[in-house]
Amino acid sequence: MSPHAVSVSQLALPPAHSARPELLSPAGEWEALKAAVANGADAVYFGLSDFNARHRATNFTVEELPQVMRYLHDHNVRGYVTCNTLIFSDELPQITEYVKALALAGVDAVIVQDLGLARLIRRLAPQLTVHGSTQMTLTDVRGVEFVRKMGVERVILARELSVKEIAAISAGTTLPLEVFIHGALCVAYSGQCLTSESLGGRSANRGQCAQACRLPYDLIVDGEQREMGEVAYLLSPQDLAAPDLIDDLVQAGVACFKIEGRLKSAQYVAATTQTYRTALDAALESRPFELSHEQSLTLQQSFSRGFSHGFLSGVDHQELVQGRFPKSRGVQLGTVVERSAQGVIVELHAQHVDSVAAAEDGTAWLPIKPGDGVVFDEGHPDQDEQGGRVVEVQARGQRQGTPRVELIFHAGTVNLASLAIGCLVWKTDDPALRRRLEQTYNRDEVRHRVRIDARVYAAVGEPLRVEFRDPQGSSGQATSDQILEAAVKVPLKPAVLREQLARLGETPFELGAVVLESSTGVVPEGTDLAVMVPKSLLNDLRRQAVQNLRAERIQAERRDQLCLTALDDLRAFVADAASVRVSTNTNNADASSVGHGSHLTVLVRNLEQLQAVLDSPGVSLVYCDFEEVRRYEAAVKMARAAGVPIALATLRIVKPSEDGWLRQIGNYAPDFVLVRNLSALSFYQQFFPQLALLGDYSLNVSNELTAGLFVEQGVQRLVPSYDLNWQQLQSLLQRFPTERFESVIHQHMPMFHMEHCVFAHTLSNGKDYRDCGRPCDHHKVDLRDRVGELHPLVADVGCRNTLFNAHAQSAAEYIPRMQQLGIRWFRIELLRETADESVAMLGQYSQVLAGQAAGRQMWQQLRVLNQLGVTRGPLDFE
Repeated sequence: MSPHAVSVSQLALPPAHSARPELLSPAGEWEALKAAVANGADAVYFGLSDFNARHRATNFTVEELPQVMRYLHDHNVRGYVTCNTLIFSDELPQITEYVKALALAGVDAVIVQDLGLARLIRRLAPQLTVHGSTQMTLTDVRGVEFVRKMGVERVILARELSVKEIAAISAGTTLPLEVFIHGALCVAYSGQCLTSESLGGRSANRGQCAQACRLPYDLIVDGEQREMGEVAYLLSPQDLAAPDLIDDLVQAGVACFKIEGRLKSAQYVAATTQTYRTALDAALESRPFELSHEQSLTLQQSFSRGFSHGFLSGVDHQELVQGRFPKSRGVQLGTVVERSAQGVIVELHAQHVDSVAAAEDGTAWLPIKPGDGVVFDEGHPDQDEQGGRVVEVQARGQRQGTPRVELIFHAGTVNLASLAIGCLVWKTDDPALRRRLEQTYNRDEVRHRVRIDARVYAAVGEPLRVEFRDPQGSSGQATSDQILEAAVKVPLKPAVLREQLARLGETPFELGAVVLESSTGVVPEGTDLAVMVPKSLLNDLRRQAVQNLRAERIQAERRDQLCLTALDDLRAFVADAASVRVSTNTNNADASSVGHGSHLTVLVRNLEQLQAVLDSPGVSLVYCDFEEVRRYEAAVKMARAAGVPIALATLRIVKPSEDGWLRQIGNYAPDFVLVRNLSALSFYQQFFPQLALLGDYSLNVSNELTAGLFVEQGVQRLVPSYDLNWQQLQSLLQRFPTERFESVIHQHMPMFHMEHCVFAHTLSNGKDYRDCGRPCDHHKVDLRDRVGELHPLVADVGCRNTLFNAHAQSAAEYIPRMQQLGIRWFRIELLRETADESVAMLGQYSQVLAGQAAGRQMWQQLRVLNQLGVTRGPLDFE
């Protein structure tokens, strides 16, 4: 066990978690799929051309899907298809046909982000299993139980949870839990990252992540750049690697161990799958497991930005982000200590010292060889990166016990003069390792076999009958045309019968029990039967029975119980349910209308902004989103005194043991609670049913089925997903009662929402809130990107960080069109505005809402007044 691991060995596992845990590997194309199967995956997940969160992967087509599933099932491996994106209203007919194809192809499960899609699948194809994607942002047991009630049968937990937190969730639910164990880590919570959408209209919730977290940023503290040395990539986490935590996670009740990597090579899939197969088998057999040096180097070489436990061992803001480089480097070879005539002298990294031991013949094992590729890393993003293939390697002795080697290159391939002494050397490519990994999946072998039982009927004067049956009850039979005769010399011997039936070759089966029957009943075990059965006949019937069994298994895999009217039925149902009159719970809602029946709401982030808003006319509702929940008490008193209804915002994320903040909000008795996650929704339904609930953008409502689900759960109004452009928003508004929606018309887009605290990482030496000294209380921090934009960084009470877009975005031009469609609630979100700036902005938007000013004119004025600039945001993206 790792010294950093959390021991949960005393926890009893719920009955639902008692099945053998599964190893789940990625596949972005055929070669990777075969690598996963050959190296021991129990299941493979992959995407099709549309509706998956890895749009850049090669992926598979709908037409290929039956072939893919046939290959997997012929190898007794399960196949899960990712539909882990948001679905827009106009796409619901298309996704309906898509789901039908999945069901008929025998897909074992579909991985879903959109709750409306999960609901549609349950109605359309009730035999098709639904898994909740990590894009659902499930971080505690209430959220897990919420989706369980929606028909989800397994959940993939957020990657920001520790072993201890996973164990707590496991103890509170019967739903199987899936956990990422290896691969890339997103710095933002999956399903909550709006960076790509905000900066360029490429939504991560639609599989088009632009990888902005892998770019360099300058740290600006209180208006001044803070020198960070070699740390430039402040938002780029190291990769997750936790084979040493497998046993702890098994004890915690994890049902499935997932390897990330649908964009990665088949060699990566082979390397990770074989390593974690070994680790998981050891845990299941109660054997100790320790990653060997060779396995470690193989994982590093296959793909590595550096490895850590991520959040599995708990929060450690000094460990997660290394910050020197954002991409895979491979194996750290060592450090340049000297230049030579044809190359460089490299002092090897400490991880190689124990393995570089002299052999009896005077040679040495070295971690680099001719043909390998290397790159030189000087530790800053603008370096002229040098690298090439090594043509010769020579040992150059040791210095203080550390081996040195000379790397020699072809003349002109590496600019040796530009290499700085002290720069790092990485082995980026190892052709011999690639070939070795490719050999693991070049032959098509069945790694997992299903045990089938045989029943043979042999009687004189009757045909021979052979039947095979699998554990799921599928069977295949074959009957001979030939009539059996009595044996004169050679009776049917049980050993011979078993030997012939066991010749299952390249089939996915292995022989289990064999029962021999005759006209007098079951033949006693070990007894010869006086019937002549030619081996050729027995072999022929064995092949036919196996073929028939496989055909029946294929038919059994089809989920062909389809409700062809499911989409129309659901649309009618949710529209009817949502048409119930909305309770505004605001005594002065009509009085505070700014015109055209429109209501202006404002989100504030401190008491100064709150007072300015309360002093302004025409505000129907004020939202408070403070860093400290305890300040909400004063905010409620101020709003009550001003006669303005108030809503208190929950955190974006709620983890186990964080109910206290939700309870505080409820105890302050606001007019509304702005709900930002499934956990908070379930909490207030259970403990504060009297409170009126409003749903924020983070619930990811992008179609009418999802909207209807939340309305049925008691949410009175919803902010549509920020992933919608104008056409997509319009489509949603035309299909669902518009009084159920509120539109955010001015805001700085919350791009990254992170468990990682940049304040603690860069302005302290602390691991977490207990020893960081809370620099967030004392400093204003921005991150400056490559084009000079300053993006504000804000911490919340849970020490999670949000990075906001430098530019505010305004939907002022779209307000008249929204009003025509029936939208009546419009929100402005403040960030760092002063009281005077806030009041001026409210006045301008009030005029547009009242029809007294043109939205385009106001948008142009805001661009002049706001030194950070204003954009139209995602509504303007096509």
